[in-house]
Amino acid sequence: MKKRFIFLAILLVQHIVHAASADGKVVQKDTAFYSFDESVVNGTSGVPLGGFGCGGIKFNANNGTFSAMVRPPADAYDFAPVTGAAFSLRVIDDNTQGNSHRLKASLTNNRPNDDAVWPLHYVDFGVIDGVKVKMVGISPIDPNHNTNNMHLPYALYEISLTNTMKHEVNGALSLMWHSNGKTFQNVKHYGISNDEWSILACGMEKKMKVSSDLLSGKGDGLVTATAKLSPGETKHVRFVVAWYNREDPELGYYMNLYDNPETIAHHGLNVFDKLKDNAEKLVNGMRASNLPEWIKNQTLNALASIVINSMYKKDGRVAFAEGQWTCFGTMDQMWIARQIMYQFVPYYAWQELEYWGRTQMNNGQIHHDFNLMDAKDQRAKRSKLVAWDDTEHQDYRNIQKWVDLNSGLIISVFEAYRYTGDKDRFVKLWPYVKKAGQRILDQVKLYGSKKYPYTFEGSENSYDAGGNPDPYNATLSVVAYKLMTQMAASMSDKKLQSLYQSAYEQARKGFQSRYIRDKEPFMGKHCESVSTGQWLALHLKLGEIMDAEDTDYILNKLDNFYYPYYWGLGYPQGTYDEWTPYILAHYGGLMLNTGQFDRWYVMQKDGYMRQYMNRDKVFAHPLNILPIVTESNFVSDSYRSKMQYISIPAIWRNYYNVIGFHRDANTKELWLEPILYPAMSESLKNAYFITPQTSGTIDCEESVANGMMKRKIVMKTENPMEVSRLYLKNDFQSDIRIEVNGKPMKYIETGSGYAKKLFVNLDGKSYSKIDVKVEGVYKVPSSSTPAKPEKPLTLAYEPNKLSPFELIPAYMADKQAGIEVKQNADGEKYVTSCNNFDYMLFSNMDFGRQGATEILLEVNNSNKEAAEIEIVLDDTSGSIVGTCRIESTGSGWHMVSCPVKKTKSVHNVILRFFGPHPDNLLDLRSIHFK
Repeated sequence: MKKRFIFLAILLVQHIVHAASADGKVVQKDTAFYSFDESVVNGTSGVPLGGFGCGGIKFNANNGTFSAMVRPPADAYDFAPVTGAAFSLRVIDDNTQGNSHRLKASLTNNRPNDDAVWPLHYVDFGVIDGVKVKMVGISPIDPNHNTNNMHLPYALYEISLTNTMKHEVNGALSLMWHSNGKTFQNVKHYGISNDEWSILACGMEKKMKVSSDLLSGKGDGLVTATAKLSPGETKHVRFVVAWYNREDPELGYYMNLYDNPETIAHHGLNVFDKLKDNAEKLVNGMRASNLPEWIKNQTLNALASIVINSMYKKDGRVAFAEGQWTCFGTMDQMWIARQIMYQFVPYYAWQELEYWGRTQMNNGQIHHDFNLMDAKDQRAKRSKLVAWDDTEHQDYRNIQKWVDLNSGLIISVFEAYRYTGDKDRFVKLWPYVKKAGQRILDQVKLYGSKKYPYTFEGSENSYDAGGNPDPYNATLSVVAYKLMTQMAASMSDKKLQSLYQSAYEQARKGFQSRYIRDKEPFMGKHCESVSTGQWLALHLKLGEIMDAEDTDYILNKLDNFYYPYYWGLGYPQGTYDEWTPYILAHYGGLMLNTGQFDRWYVMQKDGYMRQYMNRDKVFAHPLNILPIVTESNFVSDSYRSKMQYISIPAIWRNYYNVIGFHRDANTKELWLEPILYPAMSESLKNAYFITPQTSGTIDCEESVANGMMKRKIVMKTENPMEVSRLYLKNDFQSDIRIEVNGKPMKYIETGSGYAKKLFVNLDGKSYSKIDVKVEGVYKVPSSSTPAKPEKPLTLAYEPNKLSPFELIPAYMADKQAGIEVKQNADGEKYVTSCNNFDYMLFSNMDFGRQGATEILLEVNNSNKEAAEIEIVLDDTSGSIVGTCRIESTGSGWHMVSCPVKKTKSVHNVILRFFGPHPDNLLDLRSIHFK
């Protein structure tokens, strides 16, 4: 049965690949550097390399160019080309001085031989005048040894030169850099520096010389390392590119540590070995397993948000930019993504949570964001965050009814404490957690349902593009109450523990009565959110918050709405109405935790294909479900990353579910519950995991014969790990026997339904290796191929043939998110309730061959403050062709004209709304183009 599931999954994947290729197939050759999704990620515009909260640099291996973002985050400032910057090589021998060659990746089938997998970028430049050249670019990571090593504005490059000829040669390897007219100075024996940039180099082997050349008046400098190479000899050159941005004095914490880029670059050379080892340990550790390569690459590259979206201010404030919508902070997105932050960069996660706590409103409400919303003239200026303890600042919307934000803080602090075991940090944040819990209880009184206790009626949440927010708030609050009972117990607060135990029980019953027993409808836009509570409870090993029978009811309803097994993520055109990381985490996570591996696999693989078949999206994945790629783009020419969404790292939760690792650092409890993938020959090998305390691997083998299951799990850790209790999957009927490290163990059965476990006591001893053997009569899981959908795959919007050159009433938009249509006394319809980040879409507008260069908007802006409308093509994360500033019009309608980049042929046209306040920004009656 399993094999049939995977075969059908492969058929769907093949269908998507077929649709994405001009000739209906992807031709692969037997070479290490040519693959679509199995081994490497080639053809991107480069891995973002840079310190936490510092910005970064990308190297486009295909054309040998650089882009940089020296002022994070990308959704405000983004990457921009570094004019003229390039690596070059000149080979010199007795017969010739050689020509200088710009270094570009060698090609296989017209695709560059590079591999972009954060925090490393491998490039094979091929053989140049008899010298083989390879490079590895490194983003600094050092989360457990010295956090400051990770928070510095530098990128590291190591290039190897191998002489393939039979005679000696000299290789002159250079890096040219441009500094916007600021003249460089020589740094003797190392390179060049000025107030903005420093490029230093050194050779790893003896008798290598570093020199520099200054191009006066142009702000250009050249650093060259010369190596004498005997036949067959390999030598290595290291470059550190450091920057220092002085435009915003609060921007970088690194300003507390260094006052110029040269000292940062020297530090980079000194710690180069450590940073390279750390990065290679992560990448090699992940890639050593026999999990599908696409899962490992997709999971690793989600961590690029650490460079693209991170901010670390001079006074210690940490925040992450939302991406795509220029909103900084976003508790709703971050609580989903934050698990890997606790595991990988716990210091920064705690710093960020303290910022959330200290900006909590006086009434206990957690904010949505940290933006300074009064940046009226330029949205990029919103990268200036609110101050510590600014409790009553304005959010991008009115968020008083947003229950999920308060749940998000509770979940986040609980997880941070569980994974790190940092009691001091937890105690410091506990007062804010208590206020957030009380705020949810207050919201129950304000927006609660009288018929169904502890559920909501007319609440709001982070699904600001529409849908029914009440089921999500209800199910998420059940988990929040459960966590409050556990945290209150850890603080010996029995009264509070009793309060939240009662709230948990009533909320659980209220949700069951309303949405399960009485079957109140919850299907439609964002209905995957109804799965969140049960997924999170199972994911966090809290037990079930609803019975298995009720879970099956929810999953059956969702399966017959989304049809993940047949449609993947659905919506061939892509959509902002459903959000990729939320569907993969909430719904996909619940499928993983309930044994529906085949359906999760197809859905997440579909998400991967939509992203990686278009290399422009690898490091610029918006919140959207991306369109199915109908014409593959395997070589990116876009250096942009402003769309990279902060909740994309939520897929790390699914990764940890698949490898089956979970640990509570406080109680020392350990869960080992791998999910085996049939194509791995019923085994999992070298699955890598990270914790704040150590890292390690998990192996698992299973066999079934004559109704008996034998399962062997081996966990190895770099540092010893204390374990009090060990939990294992209980998918047995009887005759269970367990051995741990060769010793027979007594066990206890616990939990129910999808949360059934076996556990054994290991007495808190320290282990570097745990070898578990479990056998017993196997309970064959009840699984069946899901029913095929009777309806066709739903389009996000129906195509039309509106002419962009004729007056189009705004209410006739084919797709609307957040806005409302109203009618005045004369019967005229118009669009209103245009809040921040709302949008409307007009599909299939044919601009013809001549195209349009102007848009005219009939607007009414009675506010005193100006608003903005962005004109975007094709989908909500598409190209911005114009921005229209709408000044206050007073009362009455006015026609506003704005230029747009020349737009030809057929496009969807999206209007996106932005402004300096959370209320309605303007009314819109019509649009047309000229």
